[in-house]
Amino acid sequence: MKLTNIIKLFIITLIISSCGEKQKPLEEGMYRINGTVNGLENGDIYLTNFPNPTDTIKVVKGKFTLEKELKEVVGKVNLTKDASIKYMDSKLMISFFIEPSIMTLDLNYEDFSKSKLMGSKTQDEQYQLDEIRSKIAANYKAEQDAFETVRKKYDDATKAGASEEELEAIKYEDNEARGKLAPMWEEQGKVTLQFIKDNPKSFVSVQSLMFQLGHIQYDEAKAILDQFNPAHLKIGIGARLAKDIEDMRKGIPGALAGNFNTVDINGSPLKLEDFKDKYLLIDFWASWCVPCRKGNPHLISLFEKYNQKGLEILGVSDDDRDHDKWRKAVEKDQIGIWHHVLRGLEYDPETRRQINKHKDISNGYNISSLPTKILVNPDGVIIGRYGGGGGTDDDMDRDLAKLFIE
Repeated sequence: MKLTNIIKLFIITLIISSCGEKQKPLEEGMYRINGTVNGLENGDIYLTNFPNPTDTIKVVKGKFTLEKELKEVVGKVNLTKDASIKYMDSKLMISFFIEPSIMTLDLNYEDFSKSKLMGSKTQDEQYQLDEIRSKIAANYKAEQDAFETVRKKYDDATKAGASEEELEAIKYEDNEARGKLAPMWEEQGKVTLQFIKDNPKSFVSVQSLMFQLGHIQYDEAKAILDQFNPAHLKIGIGARLAKDIEDMRKGIPGALAGNFNTVDINGSPLKLEDFKDKYLLIDFWASWCVPCRKGNPHLISLFEKYNQKGLEILGVSDDDRDHDKWRKAVEKDQIGIWHHVLRGLEYDPETRRQINKHKDISNGYNISSLPTKILVNPDGVIIGRYGGGGGTDDDMDRDLAKLFIE
């Protein structure tokens, strides 16, 4: 070999070496994230998927490579700064949609929310939706700041050992702050729903629809579902979506009331057929739900007005984890004049997933938000739904007035 050729080969080798080690091609069914970490030269970050064990990712000279199998066309990864994280903190944890491809990630170690993933079409679509929602949020900065101030006030009071009365007072402040943010959430909900309709083949739409079900009717949800990519409906939350949409047919006018067999606040057996030949208004509520508590005086007035004419009320409380607060709320709000039961929510302590769903009264009525009220006729057929995808309290008042007209 001529000397000039040897010199050329030596120079090429130097160039390749200076550019770093060449990575091998990506195998089929795998994904790879080449990460650059700003703010951490050497150390660890973590890949987590609650409640599964956490994997450690080594950061060396500000870089890392994550390569794993991806069994579906779209997946999701959660990266955290703290291996023991138990709650969602955007500065400490971030989630990305991934695809079976080579992607690059600029990770901000000081604030994970400022990180950016490139090379995933699905994540690009998520960024697009985030930007639309962020533009709306920018118009409500004062309201958001006020809301965060109240939340911090509650957290500080809890840490300081404040009394239940003091904490309850702050909850009412929180409810007022939430009320001022309601228009923002409503606007964001509308643009999210429009994004879903405009992008039915995106997995972002599949995930986003799950959180819009409480604001739309069954027919609209089913029509959107039918436009989705069938492969997406087998992935993660998508696998639940079809069932949850079918469950929307529960608890709506014309459907049979969900059966239940439980015990009331006094330990006495209580089942749906005990209300046969009566009109039954089922109030799904909780002691911690400020709008629920604020509506109790109106429910008392309805009970006093119509009970002698054939109306019964059943309070179904979402206080399975704190029976004492439930009992105190019933007593304080003076609503012990009607029947009260717990919804029957049970969780596996290890997986934190719901178990014994057949005992959960809320499941039989597709309750996704509180307060929600269901009106059942003497034949056990639902004739009204108010809140949680139904009408308003004004609608409820009109319906009751028609039923019990003198």
